[in-house]
Amino acid sequence: MQPTGALHGLFHAGFGPTTLTIDVLSLTTGIDRPSYNIVPCFACGATYIYKGRRGDLNGRFCSMRCQGAFDAGFTPAADPPADTLMKRTPNGFKIACAGCQKEFESTGPRCCSDACERRYRERQANLALMAEVGIEPTKKRPCAAPGCSSTIPKWRKGRQVSAATRFCSPACQKRAKRAMEQTPEPAQ
Repeated sequence: MQPTGALHGLFHAGFGPTTLTIDVLSLTTGIDRPSYNIVPCFACGATYIYKGRRGDLNGRFCSMRCQGAFDAGFTPAADPPADTLMKRTPNGFKIACAGCQKEFESTGPRCCSDACERRYRERQANLALMAEVGIEPTKKRPCAAPGCSSTIPKWRKGRQVSAATRFCSPACQKRAKRAMEQTPEPAQ
């Protein structure tokens, strides 16, 4: 028998009969759906519903196999650095544009605009061609401001940037100046 109407959509959305029953009951009785404490396994990192200590199984592991591996000396993988995680927004994620490196809210595309996407693809094609011929791209100079990960551009407003330039923008220059003023001078 095929589910019909609104139920058909729920079954295709991944809801099984148990979940559907709980949802229907919560609508009719006003009782909220039960909440579960979902935690990562201390050894493998897989998530599971925490049920506390059960016999020989410690509540921190998803299975006896993970607990045995940990007891035998298996070291769990380190958590990824927090700065590599994307920030969630109501409509997508905050990411750095692959073309201009400015942060934008993405719903899937890697670039903030079509123009940035074209520039990114052109840059990748140029890098592939340079690698094919054996030319190494020159390294860009990093900005000297504390906390800035940008590079100093080679050209600004149609003019070549001086080799003596240490900061990518006036804002970074001000930030570095404030940091130098706050740093106490060493005693002599």
